[in-house]
Amino acid sequence: MRASRVAALSVAGVVALVAATPAGGAGAPQRKTVRVLDNYYSPAKLTVNNRSTITWKWPEDAGDTHDVVLRKGPAGVKKFASDGAAAAFTYKRTLTKPGTYSLICTYHEEMTMTIKVRR
Repeated sequence: MRASRVAALSVAGVVALVAATPAGGAGAPQRKTVRVLDNYYSPAKLTVNNRSTITWKWPEDAGDTHDVVLRKGPAGVKKFASDGAAAAFTYKRTLTKPGTYSLICTYHEEMTMTIKVRR
């Protein structure tokens, strides 16, 4: 009888764990860092969970001026933009709508990145 009780408790634990997992495989929010380098973002493509915070970091040494501007995002997302900076600057944004975010540096239009936010 003791073994059957342990088995029942194990099954109940698995059921509770599955019930607590968000639908659609969504995971916990993440924290990701993007480096703002000499005319490119690294990485240039990211896929993150909903409500993740992205931090863009400029290097300590001086370089060209860059910014981070939302060119196009999911429906309902307000445009956002960092200040222009050349060195030792940080910009953070929490992405709260699933979909694709296309970003650009307005100083260097070839400098782009894409972030996909899961549901």
